[in-house]
Amino acid sequence: MPEIKRSRIKSSDNIVLAACLVLLSQIAFAQASAQIFLPKLTSSQALWLGERIFANECASKRACLTSWNEGEDFPSLGIGHFIWYKQNQDEIFTETFPDLLAHLHETGVTLPSWLQPSHLPANSAEQPVGPATNALDTISDRHNQDIRAGKFSQNGNRQPAYSEIDSPWESRADFYANINSTRMEELRTLLATTQREQAQFIIARLESSIGAIIIKSPEAERERIKYRVERLAHCHSPAGLYALIDYVHFKGTGLAEGERYAGQGWGLQQVLNAMDDSHAPLESFAAAAKQTLARRVANAPSERREQRWLKGWHNRIDTYLATAVLPMAESTCE
Repeated sequence: MPEIKRSRIKSSDNIVLAACLVLLSQIAFAQASAQIFLPKLTSSQALWLGERIFANECASKRACLTSWNEGEDFPSLGIGHFIWYKQNQDEIFTETFPDLLAHLHETGVTLPSWLQPSHLPANSAEQPVGPATNALDTISDRHNQDIRAGKFSQNGNRQPAYSEIDSPWESRADFYANINSTRMEELRTLLATTQREQAQFIIARLESSIGAIIIKSPEAERERIKYRVERLAHCHSPAGLYALIDYVHFKGTGLAEGERYAGQGWGLQQVLNAMDDSHAPLESFAAAAKQTLARRVANAPSERREQRWLKGWHNRIDTYLATAVLPMAESTCE
C-alpha cells in the first residue's frame, strides 16, 4: 500500500512538471512572437526626437518644463510632461516622473537632494552624465509590463525607492505660489540640462510597450499588429518611428484598465487596432489616432471639458505626416 501511494505521488509530480514545462513553453513562444524589428535611431535622430517632443509638449519653452495644466490634478514636468502625484493620490492616468528620476539616477545624473530617496546614496558631484547610447539597443525584454506603469530602470531592474518620492505641492495654486522657489529652479535646471536623457527614456518605452501590446493581444491578432508596427516603423524613417514613439509617450499603450472612458481606451493599442491596411501606413496611423482621440473626447466626463484639447491633439498628429517630407526622412514607404 505505501508503494502505491509513492507511485501516485511520483505520477502527480510528473503531471505538475509537465504542466510547468507547457506553461514555460507558452510564455517563451509568446515572447518570441512579440519580437519586433525596428530601425535603429542614430544619435542625431535621437536628439531630433527629443527636440520634437519638447516642441510638441512645451513649444520648446524652458518655463514649460515645470507646469500644471488647468483642469488637471497633478503637475506635468520635463520635455515630455511627465506626471507626478502627491502622497496617496490615485488617478486613472499613470504616474511617470518617478520612473524618469530612476532613469536619470542610473545614467549618472546628479539629482537635487530633495529628489533622492532618503535610503539611497546620492550620486557624487564628480559623476559624469551617462553616454548617449541608443536606448532601443539596450532596453531589456519586459514585454509583460506596461512601461508607463512599471517601476523599471533601463537595465530592467526595479527602482522601488523612486516610487516613494511624492510631489511636494498640494494643489495647482500651491505649485504656482512656489514657481520661483529654489526647489522649482533646481527642478527646471535639471530638466533643461537632461533633454538627451529624457529623450532616451521616452525612446526606451517603445519596444517594451509594443511587446506588451502584442503579448496581450489575442493570439490570432499578434501577427497583424506586428505587421502594422514594422511597416509603420520603416515608413519614411524616422517619421514612422517618431509617430510610434511620440504617440505611446503622448497617450500611453492603452493597456491600463484604469485608462478608459465608457470602457474604451485611447492608447497605442487602440490606434493600431483601428488602422486600415489598404492605406499607406503613416496616413492610416494618423487617421486612426485622430479617430481614437475624438472617441475619447466624446466618451469623457463632461466636467473634464476635453473638447478644448482636441484641436491641439490633432495638430500634434499632423506633425507625423509633416515629418515624412523633411530632408532627413527616407523616401521609402511601402
